[in-house]
Amino acid sequence: MRILPKAIRLAGLLIGLIIISITLKNFAMAQQPAVFSETASLTAGSQAADREHGQVIMVLIDRITLDDFLNADIPVLKKTAMNGVLGLMTTNPAAGFPRVPENTYTTIGAGAKVQGGSSAVLAFNSFEEYENDTAADAYYRRTGLEAGKSEVLHLGVAEMERANLGLKYEFVLGAIGEALHQKGFKTAVIGNADIPGALPADKKNFRQAAVIAMDSRGQVDFGDVSARTYKYDPEKLPGIKTDYSAMLSEFLRIRDKADLVVLETGDTARIDKMSYVTSNEVLRDSRIKSLAEIDGFLGKLLENVDLNRDLALIVVPQPPTDAMETGNFLTPFVMAGGGVVKGVAWSGTTKRHGLITNIDIAPTILRYFGLPPAVKKGGELKDVLLSGQVIENRESVNPVESVKTLNRDAVFIYNARYPFVKGYINGALAIVVLGLLATALDIPVNRCLKPALVAMTVVPGILLWANYLPRPSMAVLAMETAALVVFFTLMFMYLGKTKPLNPFIYSSGLTVFIIACDLLLGAPLAKTSPLSYDAMAGARFYGIGNEFMGVLIGSCIAFVGLASDLLKNWSYSAKALAVLLFVAVTYVIAAPGLGSNVGGTIAAVAGFGVSSLLLFGREINRKTVLALSAMILVVTAGFIVYDLSRAVEVQSHIGRTIASIREYGFSEVFGIISRKWAVNFKLIKKTTWSWFYFISLLSILYLGRMLPKRAQGLRQNSPVFDKLLTGMIFGSAFALVFNDSGVVAAATLIIYGIAPFLTWYIPVQRRTRK
Repeated sequence: MRILPKAIRLAGLLIGLIIISITLKNFAMAQQPAVFSETASLTAGSQAADREHGQVIMVLIDRITLDDFLNADIPVLKKTAMNGVLGLMTTNPAAGFPRVPENTYTTIGAGAKVQGGSSAVLAFNSFEEYENDTAADAYYRRTGLEAGKSEVLHLGVAEMERANLGLKYEFVLGAIGEALHQKGFKTAVIGNADIPGALPADKKNFRQAAVIAMDSRGQVDFGDVSARTYKYDPEKLPGIKTDYSAMLSEFLRIRDKADLVVLETGDTARIDKMSYVTSNEVLRDSRIKSLAEIDGFLGKLLENVDLNRDLALIVVPQPPTDAMETGNFLTPFVMAGGGVVKGVAWSGTTKRHGLITNIDIAPTILRYFGLPPAVKKGGELKDVLLSGQVIENRESVNPVESVKTLNRDAVFIYNARYPFVKGYINGALAIVVLGLLATALDIPVNRCLKPALVAMTVVPGILLWANYLPRPSMAVLAMETAALVVFFTLMFMYLGKTKPLNPFIYSSGLTVFIIACDLLLGAPLAKTSPLSYDAMAGARFYGIGNEFMGVLIGSCIAFVGLASDLLKNWSYSAKALAVLLFVAVTYVIAAPGLGSNVGGTIAAVAGFGVSSLLLFGREINRKTVLALSAMILVVTAGFIVYDLSRAVEVQSHIGRTIASIREYGFSEVFGIISRKWAVNFKLIKKTTWSWFYFISLLSILYLGRMLPKRAQGLRQNSPVFDKLLTGMIFGSAFALVFNDSGVVAAATLIIYGIAPFLTWYIPVQRRTRK
């Protein structure tokens, strides 16, 4: 290939361009102002701290699933949900940390993904005995602070801070309580999930509910988390149960004092802690019975709550153990009162009807009290911006069915993602390696490997539809998927039988069409595909993920190159139409309401820009590379400006990123880069994606130089595709650099280059094509 040696020589220039692009991109982002919505969506007007406002009542019912919620006899809970909003909540703590209550509760209280560590449970009333003294004295020894009038103190706050020192972003432990205290509001916490032993000395404390109501110093104004909130009951699985009468009495005592009240019902959490000593049947039965008792308590509680102005939140911070074993990490969420209109839950974080994240609760509470989604950290003047968004409602004809479908799809994606995606990329790597060996050893296996290479380009399009296939089991779904891949592979080979590379015209063209149409329709297929993002993981919830972003760019370049070679003498107008296709695909990847993928936008402009230049016979040199750099900057800035012009709640994640950069300065740029590259390096070092990408890339770059006659044949028979391989290389390089899982995008992009490339190079019969 004539262009490839030039691509090799330009490697240094490409690296320089990437560095310049990173700097210019983040500098431009840093200049944009932060944007906050001034209109509260949950109340009729902003609320002041003079007790004229209502209260936020958060009831914690830990360790239950949506099925528990729907199947239990809980009329009060269900009525509350039907009159408010019903949804599912993600339960992720900071990346790399286990999904345990100590971490999930702390994440809710911080409004950021953090961990709590083992000390997150150490909350006590100031009068309780601890370390041969009172909890107030122990608190002073640990923090150097006086308890003052605070009734509940968290003794583990300093240790929790140390546990999160490695996080590369700003956060405030107890951000909800801290923000409320800074504006004169009061907080309270009632109840615990303790499981005392046979002797008082053996008591196990599980009082992580306090981390939601506490401030950054670990103080809560009112409440009771002591043993007075539970009583012994030999008929219960844990041997104790929550004393709901005592809980209600404590609530009535502080109802006129506290603005935020967090109530830990406790029993369902205790039952789940006993899962290792009983059967799943007994566990589920105990959970359902406890839910009925909680429902009775909630009915009495709501009799003392004015839902015309008070805001009630039913939150499940942690899924039960048996649900997590089946891949179900979402929990039910209910919000009612406070001006909330019934429907399904929605937030700007997910932009998914029925789905919110655990970091959305904090800004929702602050908005109710008329406060911005930010909190001052210690004595610093700068605000720490909360990364979540306000929870709102969206209309739904049948909220229960909508949420059930969402839960079912999320569990399917989580369970199908590993076997299907891992199987696909491992199989693709094996095919490429076999093709390289056959080429190096001059073994005529084209008839065997060509169908496999075509199938490589068919699989992504089939996986886009996988959720809509009948799937009584994963094994059946795998057979259905394999059957469809075989069918379309054979069909494309038959339609393209006249020339070796023609089958790839059909596979790449159809792939471009269905992915682009899916994005224009709101990505209903991508949101439920195993090859796409996973709501359980919480990395992305809308738009186009890195897997399909790479597929879309790669298949589009391959289609244009191969179609040009099929039609041979393309006119200037036809080439212009190809460029318009590139522009259209870039738009659907970039547009905040469609693909919303900034890294993908940069990769698309780089790949399509180089391809467009080559289509019109331009050389890739310093001048064209600088022009391409300017194009990347202009296109990216254009979509950023457009995104910022929209309301905060519908902005993509880039708006929040810009606000963070403005707040924290240029250091945040390096934080963003380091976080993204930490993920990228992990994937590069430990996944098959990196093996596939770099082997494919090196094959394209160097195989032509090793086998010049076959390279000459490809240039003569498919000259445009041969040129546009350079566009794929540039696009994959930019995808690798500008995405936090860039090696995945780079690998899926290069699939549409390596598959036709190897099809040409693998010998058809011994010594006839060299």
